[in-house]
Amino acid sequence: MTRRISALDPRAGIWLLLLANIGMFCEKYAWQNTALSVMFLLFLLLYRQYSAVWKGALLIVVFRLLLKFVFPLCPHIINMVFPVLINYTLRMMPCILAGILLVRNASMQKMIAVMRALHLPQGFITAISTTLRYFPAVKDEFGHIRAAAKLQNIPLSERLESTIVPIMMSAVNTSDEIAAAAVVRGIENPCKKTSYIRLRITAFDWLIMVLATVYTTATVWMGYRI
Repeated sequence: MTRRISALDPRAGIWLLLLANIGMFCEKYAWQNTALSVMFLLFLLLYRQYSAVWKGALLIVVFRLLLKFVFPLCPHIINMVFPVLINYTLRMMPCILAGILLVRNASMQKMIAVMRALHLPQGFITAISTTLRYFPAVKDEFGHIRAAAKLQNIPLSERLESTIVPIMMSAVNTSDEIAAAAVVRGIENPCKKTSYIRLRITAFDWLIMVLATVYTTATVWMGYRI
C-alpha cells in the first residue's frame, strides 16, 4: 500500500512562489524558463494535480511551437501584438504554476494562519483574505449567470449584455457580503487573533524547498555563465 504525500505546507508554497519570481526576473534565455516550468510541473504531478499538469504542459508546447514555426510566417501586424503576449505569458508560467500549487494545497484558513505566524500586519492579512474569498465567489456567480442564460435560451448576440450587467451587480453585492462577514467574525477586534489550525512543516516540505532552491539557483547561475 502506497503512502499518499501530505498537502504542501503553505510556507513551503510561499517559498516556491518566491523562487519562481526570482527565477522569472533573473532568466536570460528561454531554456531557463522552460526548465523552471518543468520543475513546477513535476511538483504539481507529485501532489496529484494532474489537470493542471497536462494543461500547463500543453500550453507551453503550443506557445513554443507558435513562436518557432507559425509567427515567423505571419504578417508583420500580427507579429507586433501576439508574440509579445505569448512571450510574457511564457515568462510568467513558473509563477502561475507555483501559484496553482500553493492555492490547490492551502485552504483559506491555512493561509491566514501562516500569515499570522509570519507576523504580517493585520491590515495586510485582512486585504489578502478578503481578496482570496472574493474571486471564487464571483466565479461561482458567473457560473450561475451562464447557466441561467442557457436555461432561458438567450441568443449569443444578447448574452454579453445579459452577463455583464448581472455580474457587475453581483460583484458589488459580493464585496459587501464578504466585508460584513469579516466584521461579524471580529476582524476589527484589536485583540490578538488565534487559530484552531496548527501548521507543521514536514521533512518532505523541507526537501522540496531545498531541491527547488538548488535547482533554481543552478538554472540562474548557468544562464549567467553561458
